[in-house]
Amino acid sequence: MPHILLGIIIFIISIIITWIIASVPVWLSAKLFSSKASLGKAMVATLVGLIAFFVLDRVISPFSHFIALIIGFLAVLWVFKTVFDVGWLSSLGITIVAFIITIVILVILAVLGLGLSLL
Repeated sequence: MPHILLGIIIFIISIIITWIIASVPVWLSAKLFSSKASLGKAMVATLVGLIAFFVLDRVISPFSHFIALIIGFLAVLWVFKTVFDVGWLSSLGITIVAFIITIVILVILAVLGLGLSLL
């Protein structure tokens, strides 16, 4: 029984650490577009955006995967727009820059020999 509890605790801690790490590129990119950006807001935005995308994907994808992808992406843009108090174009900018920052971080990690298999 203690092994199961330890496994659950490690799982929860790893999810929280992953959530924080995933929020950093959003936070850095949001700082370029909004004076109201903080790591806490980025964490809220990534969590709510993920939940919105997942729910919409589950509801819409039985009808059309492509439409589910588009609507899910628009939901994430809306979440960024709302959380960081920016317009639609700035929200898109946050998304694009966060994606680029993520790619750069992954490339640097790969060069250092710390690929995705270790994350």
